[in-house]
Amino acid sequence: KLFQSMMGEGRSGSGDSAPKIAVVYAVGPIMSGKSQSSLMGGTSMGSTTIVEALQEAAKDETIKAIVLRVDSPGGSALASDLIWRQTQAIEKPIIASMGDVAASGGYYISMGADRIFAEPGTVTGSIGVVGGKLAMKASCSRPAR
Repeated sequence: KLFQSMMGEGRSGSGDSAPKIAVVYAVGPIMSGKSQSSLMGGTSMGSTTIVEALQEAAKDETIKAIVLRVDSPGGSALASDLIWRQTQAIEKPIIASMGDVAASGGYYISMGADRIFAEPGTVTGSIGVVGGKLAMKASCSRPAR
């Protein structure tokens, strides 16, 4: 919209009613609230921000489908569930496009899509894919008799 305004096109331009695809970027660790950027260039994905973006795309009659671009190692289970529930409430097609990583909560929010696309090098899967878990078992051996 900003680019159209800079080019002198108004909201009543001839292209406003043309069919569109919305792209919602779900990037960074998942947390509750609004998305944030850090001074070091990192971002975190806020559930409120993503849910509002999905709702806005769902309401816009010119948008025919939504691409959810996921690049997230996961984070808050509650925030991930809020995003997933919103994907379930939308009647338009949703396509998940996984970036470098879509693990844990990133994987979960992708599961709400109608189709999922991932690159061969995408690190994806459920909980523990990125961080891993160490399982140690204490063993006690008895001498053979």
